[in-house]
Amino acid sequence: MLYKYQMKKTVIIFFVMVIGLMVSCASIGQFMPSLATDAVIGNVQVVFVTRDSWFTRNAINTQAYIKLLEEAGKKFPGNIDIRDIIWTTGRVVDWRNKEIAATGKVIQIK
Repeated sequence: MLYKYQMKKTVIIFFVMVIGLMVSCASIGQFMPSLATDAVIGNVQVVFVTRDSWFTRNAINTQAYIKLLEEAGKKFPGNIDIRDIIWTTGRVVDWRNKEIAATGKVIQIK
């Protein structure tokens, strides 16, 4: 009876550790925070593939901004910009590239 309890406990600890490692591998970025005076007119989302590593965080920020601005240009007319960009890494496409999901707020520039 004691052996079964210890084995069950070991299996649970193993799965918790594996799940913890899987979650910790995803990276999250925040870029271009909004100001109190920004007039938010909507939100946009994009998913794109890029090379991902800890050294390319600024490159991912820039790519997310450009892709979100392109998508916002299709939906919102006028002089706009993107703020409160949040991106997360998604599935691995191949050994060097990952899928990135990005969201941002569209603001009207006066």
